[in-house]
Amino acid sequence: MKIGIVYFLCIGLLFCLNGCGYSEGGLWENDPGNWERAFQSQKPDDVTVLHSKYWRSAHWTYEFQYFFEIERNDKLKEQLFTKNKLTRLDGKAAKEAKGNFFGEAPLWFTPKPVDKYEVWVYRDNTDSNFRVFVDKETRNLFLTDYLI
Repeated sequence: MKIGIVYFLCIGLLFCLNGCGYSEGGLWENDPGNWERAFQSQKPDDVTVLHSKYWRSAHWTYEFQYFFEIERNDKLKEQLFTKNKLTRLDGKAAKEAKGNFFGEAPLWFTPKPVDKYEVWVYRDNTDSNFRVFVDKETRNLFLTDYLI
């Protein structure tokens, strides 16, 4: 009888831990799985991710942060801007968007001054932390988002 109770308690604990996100939390840098973690889709073959960082909390709520640097890809940029209602930020708003992260951004993420990037955010969702930075010289895309 005692073995049955212990067995059910262990099974219940495993379901609880899995449901709380403990098995999905972690930090991954330059991991091929980061695209799927961040965007819940497979990376297109023609997309080259130069750098990536993905963090997910081991918590019962869904908390994450990601950073990507993607080599210039005009097709991806067009899809990104066509499927999302983005608006460009300038001046003080762009500077604030470049410096507003949950935690620290990796050194490779938007290393130049803010005036070297186009800064884009969702037009219709001011609460979102999603941002797109387009390097004006290389046309590389820098994507970031977080939810806490």
